Amino acid sequence: MSAEAVLEKLAGVDAGEVFTASADSCEVKFTAGQVKGAMVRETSGLGVRAIKEGRLGFSGTRDTSPAAQEQLSQNVQDSLAVGDPTVISFPPAAPAEEVPGLYDEATSKLGVEELRAFGARVFDALSAKHPGVVFEGKVRRSAGQHSLANSAGCSFAERYTGFSVSIEANRTRDEDVLLDFVYAGAPSIAEVDPEAVVAQLSQRLTWAQATVDFRPGEVPVVFAPEGSLLLWRPLLQALNGKTVMLGTSPLRERLGESILDPRISLTDDGRLPGALGSAAYDDEGVPRQTTPLIEGGVLKSFVHDLDTAQRTGQRPTGNAQRGGALAQPTPGYTNVVVAGGETPQAELLAGIDYGLLVHSVIGMGQGNTLPGNFSNPVDVAFLIEKGEVVGRVKDVSLAGNVYEVLSPKHLIGLSREVEQVYGSYRLPWVFTKDVNVVGKGSS
Repeated sequence: MSAEAVLEKLAGVDAGEVFTASADSCEVKFTAGQVKGAMVRETSGLGVRAIKEGRLGFSGTRDTSPAAQEQLSQNVQDSLAVGDPTVISFPPAAPAEEVPGLYDEATSKLGVEELRAFGARVFDALSAKHPGVVFEGKVRRSAGQHSLANSAGCSFAERYTGFSVSIEANRTRDEDVLLDFVYAGAPSIAEVDPEAVVAQLSQRLTWAQATVDFRPGEVPVVFAPEGSLLLWRPLLQALNGKTVMLGTSPLRERLGESILDPRISLTDDGRLPGALGSAAYDDEGVPRQTTPLIEGGVLKSFVHDLDTAQRTGQRPTGNAQRGGALAQPTPGYTNVVVAGGETPQAELLAGIDYGLLVHSVIGMGQGNTLPGNFSNPVDVAFLIEKGEVVGRVKDVSLAGNVYEVLSPKHLIGLSREVEQVYGSYRLPWVFTKDVNVVGKGSS
């Protein structure tokens, strides 16, 4: 049954909204480089929100049978009696152009054999290059559709596909264990390069052949795109309209102010072609948009859904996201894009006489990171000496504050190259100086 048909069954409410989602996925798992198993799964569900006398009701179900939908309508009515007070109004119809490259017919039809062949190509190449390393992971494709209809006249349906490969490397030498991970994903299998996946993980495994000592202190630290999430994630928390609404964001009263080095610009781009986080509309029917959040170091905007925008006196930015049809929307990010600098990564690296290259840390996001403070042991990190990566570093930690590290005092520069990270981030390498690196026995 369509979202519009379910909407027609809502009665006695001031406003209503129906969101439906369905998807099928196929996944092949690999253990020690060999096929371990395969799984094909289909999911579907619908969620209904209603407003009556200033209260918001919600109910959802995975059962899409007519009888279940009748019960769903009653559940929504019951939830209105105890629903939270609301200030939102569901949006009317608004035009939004289709974003190219989000659905690929060939990818939607990939089966177990095609996924197995892709995975074998990657795992065989890695095993040949690194025979002492155990590789595990999976290759996955998904295809789905979501739709929305509300009583204000908004109605849309969108299709999408996704293809991804994720690999974990485990190298154990006596008591020395190295764990590393690589992920690549896109709406189309044609956009995921198996050779690039192999090269990325192989490079770090080669750098990690030797384990070297590191001299702690305030030193230059290079954050690889994955490692730079240690810096960007606290910022993204503070830029979320929900923390602004709750009064916990340290940036809530700083719109228009300079908060970072002027070389830093950060955008949420919900209309980036061929990107996993893109769509024509968000999950409340608001058109997606390209939203500059930080421009030249100056705070320009936050990301909002209908509720946080209304409660903070801002406009919705097309960032409402649901964790499926059974969840209510909340502000989230689409594609986070940090603009690159003017200097190539290799040139910036060559200028580091002695420093640390960080690919990943342990415990990212744990604790109270909203103020921007971090204190994390490194996970995968390397010594830089005279512009060259010379070996793996263990047993050291990073400590600092992201607003200080990304200030003119500490930022050396951003690489010209911008790389895709975990599907929905586009990030440069971040070169910093005088960052506190603490080792065993140091304080």
